[in-house]
Amino acid sequence: MSRSPHESSSARAFAGSAGRNPGGPASVARSPRARMSSRTRSGASCRPQSGTSQTPHEIGAPASFICVKEIRSLESRRVKIAILGVGRLGAFHAKVLRGLAGVDELRINDADSARAASLAKELGVKHAPTIDDALKGADAVVIVTPTGTHVDLIRRALDGGLAVFCEKPIALDLESTKRLVDHVEKTKGRVQIGFQRRFDDGFREARRRVGAGELGTVYSFHMTSRDALPPPDAYAETSGGQFVDQLIHDFDVTRWMFGDEVNEIYATGSTLGFPQYARWGDVATSGAILKLHGGAIGLLQAARHNEAGYDIRVEVYGAKDTIAVGLDPRTPMSSVERDGPKMKSPAYPTFFVRFDAAYRAELAHFLRFARGEVENACTVRDGMEALRIALAARRSLQEHRPVAVKEIA
Repeated sequence: MSRSPHESSSARAFAGSAGRNPGGPASVARSPRARMSSRTRSGASCRPQSGTSQTPHEIGAPASFICVKEIRSLESRRVKIAILGVGRLGAFHAKVLRGLAGVDELRINDADSARAASLAKELGVKHAPTIDDALKGADAVVIVTPTGTHVDLIRRALDGGLAVFCEKPIALDLESTKRLVDHVEKTKGRVQIGFQRRFDDGFREARRRVGAGELGTVYSFHMTSRDALPPPDAYAETSGGQFVDQLIHDFDVTRWMFGDEVNEIYATGSTLGFPQYARWGDVATSGAILKLHGGAIGLLQAARHNEAGYDIRVEVYGAKDTIAVGLDPRTPMSSVERDGPKMKSPAYPTFFVRFDAAYRAELAHFLRFARGEVENACTVRDGMEALRIALAARRSLQEHRPVAVKEIA
């Protein structure tokens, strides 16, 4: 690849990173025709459409290079969607799906049949007593069940020809995840993994500025992820741990925002305030230092307990500028300076509030993806690579040493 003598290293990394290629519309924009499915290519002329971005660079933006002949035929077809699992997040997704134009029918299934029936009645949609009932005749499925069920449900849906949206992670171990990735790629299955930060306006704008080279060489970045209140112990014990359950979002954003891969990671943590976490080898507060292939250094911090509020922030430090994501009037922090900015007005209480718009944009994108109108915003391979970094962080915590991500094979 030819390089301008004035091109920053961050711009080069974004344009074409070494190693595994972070997915998403940036890679689509580089080669839109190569990423199109055979179904989309056949018998249709592809061109940018009126009212859309010229390339699908920004996740959640209207589709570009869509195929006129096919999309016109699909626009008249409304989609039947099944949702499996309606706990806190699943119930939120169900309500969003209920309000999306283009959803013809919504079927709700949950292991707790009474809960599913109650929500179905509240929303005026169909209660599916069994998974078979939910999937039969559906066009797409949204999976928000416990992680241990994801792989089997994804396979089951793909066998029925459905498009799939599945919340992260795909599985808690790399072996199961890789088998599923291989199956999806071999069968050309349509599976979008849920990492909602890719759809947040602030995260998207930061990614755009990094990719455009507006910051110059990116030297380092800092990510903060703090829950207001810890999850129930029963959840924490089976979640895979803080790196797999919580910081996996930051690992995904790292690959996506900087268009580069993590080379090495060193992680540490503490059970301060939550000694019970030690029983299942987990921590309640953690920090990780990582190095990207291109040389940038990242510092990631996570906490299960931060009563000031739900705190998700990113700072990116470049040669030309420094930018921040999540620094706004609702950021749950206070300045001690007399003329400091006023924040916590009020503070974000939960992820539902902080990422409400992002979750809605994510599901709206999935609906378009299920109808063949846009490219996949977050592939199963993206999900696998985020998990690989999380597992490297866990090994680093356990072995008290830096771990090269390539060790997690």
